Formats: sequence, C-alpha cells, structure tokens
Amino acid sequence: MKLNIAGRLRPTLDLLDEGCALYRRHFTSFVAIGMAWLTPIAIAIGLLVASAEQIGENWLVVIVLAGVLFLAPLLLLYLIGGLSRAAAAAIDGRAIDLREALTIHPFGIIKAGCFSVIYSFIMQVASSAISLLCICPIYLLSLSVSVLFASVDPGSSIGIAALVVLTVLIAGVYVLAFIIGGIGYSSMFYALQPWLIERLRFAEALERSVDLIIFRFRGNLVVWGLSALVVFAVGASVSLAVGVIVPVPALLLLGAESPIAQALAGVAWLLGLALVMPPWFIWMTLLYRRNQAARSGADLAQRIEAWAERVRALNVEH
Repeated sequence: MKLNIAGRLRPTLDLLDEGCALYRRHFTSFVAIGMAWLTPIAIAIGLLVASAEQIGENWLVVIVLAGVLFLAPLLLLYLIGGLSRAAAAAIDGRAIDLREALTIHPFGIIKAGCFSVIYSFIMQVASSAISLLCICPIYLLSLSVSVLFASVDPGSSIGIAALVVLTVLIAGVYVLAFIIGGIGYSSMFYALQPWLIERLRFAEALERSVDLIIFRFRGNLVVWGLSALVVFAVGASVSLAVGVIVPVPALLLLGAESPIAQALAGVAWLLGLALVMPPWFIWMTLLYRRNQAARSGADLAQRIEAWAERVRALNVEH
C-alpha cells in the first residue's frame, strides 16, 4: 500500500522538484517579474499612507476598496501571465526575456478576467457543495462532542477523550477547508494558462481550459492540492519572517505610528509574497505543458523518436 501511494505521488513530486529547480536556475528573472508586480502596489501603499490624513477616513476606505476590487485583480492577472510566460520559456530551455514575459495584450487580460469571474463563480458553487458534503458533517459531529464535553467532568477519562476528539475534529475542519481552497486557487491558475501564454480566441481558449482540467483530473487534483499546501506552508513562514524582520529597524527608529514604518511593513509583506509565489505558477505551467503534450500525443511522438534513436545507436554499435 505504501509503495502504491509512493508510486502514485512520484510524478507529482517530480513535477514539484522540477519546478523548484527552474525557480533556482532563473531566480533573478522570476523575482524581477514579481517585483514588477510589487512596484505599483508598493507605490500605491506609500501614497495612501502618506496622505491618509488629507484624504480622510471615509475616502481612504473607498480608495482601498476600489483598488482591491479593480486594480489588484488586473495586476494579479499580469503577474500570473508574466510568471507563466517566463516559466514556459524556462521549460523550453530559452532565456527569460522580461520584456517578452511582461508584454501581455490588454485584450488578453480582459478575456482572462472574464473567464476568471466565471470560473470563480463555478468554483465557489463547487466548494460550497463539497463543504456541505464533507465539512458540515464533521462540524455537526464536533458540536455533538462539545456538548458531551460540557456535560461531563473535564478531568475524567471521558472528558479527556472528548477533548481530544473535539480538537482533532476542529483541526480536520480547518485542514479540509484549507485544502479545498488551495485546490480552487491552483486550478484557476492552471485553467488560466491558455489565456495568458497562448494567443487563442475566446472559444478556443475556453475549450482548451475545460479539456485540460478534465484530462487526468485525479492527477490534477493531487498536484493542485500539494502545490497549494507547499506554497501556503513556505509562504506563511517566509512572509512572516520578511514582514516582521525587515520593518523592525524603521519601527524602532520611527515608532509604530510612523507612516514610513507602516508603508515599509506593508511593502515587506508584499516582498515576501513576491519571493514565494513564482513556484506556484511554474508548477501550474509545467502541469499544463505536460497535460497538453500528453493529450495531443506530442509526448508519445517524442518517446517513439527517442526509442528509434536508441535502436539506431545499437545497430551502429553492432
């Protein structure tokens, strides 16, 4: 059983390892693309913090909401597209051209944005249905266990057992919700690949996205879930370290109320995200390219060609 599970996870682990190797090999280029996404957000944060008193609290809330609803999604799509195009170049063994990676036609971003809205709605419905089927029974069971725990002596064996079971159930609810959310985000980044790295019409890109989501669906689920868990685990620690350590000198010198210190803290958190986000999109691009090659038969043609070369080499030796 253990060997069977390890064998099933081997392709996924190999994909994750290859993505990390590509990130290490082209670290500077990927971080530069992340910084290109970070720069306008950092400037906007700095301007808002510096002029918060002049703007007023009400207008500040309106501006922040407008930025979150309109500016942030567009910048995120550019980030996904830039990193995915850079990953495609790295996979093909080409040098990453930052200008080429970041040059995405606005109409392509609009089409990708429309698809993202539709896909987000579908994923929200699907995740809600899965939550009702999986999380709600666990939540009801934990509620029953909590009632039992409240009705018995906490120091008794039954009370301790109920507390342990309750803790495990609550942790299971959060972990399951975490995995469902991670799969949703990963699948969206994967489904956006045809829209951002290829020049296709809306109908063609939509058809390819749907086909490659369904193709090898169980294997895709494993990659989506594991990649999201790795990014969340590493991202939480790196973002926490960068977001806490970097602003410390400014906080000590200027104080927590200083606009400069607050702006620096926000930029530090974004810097942490810029460092940990690229592998996620590299993995989704790798998965997309592999599934596309397998579905079109390109990988089979490459295997046949490699086999023919080995046969020819053996014939020459003999």
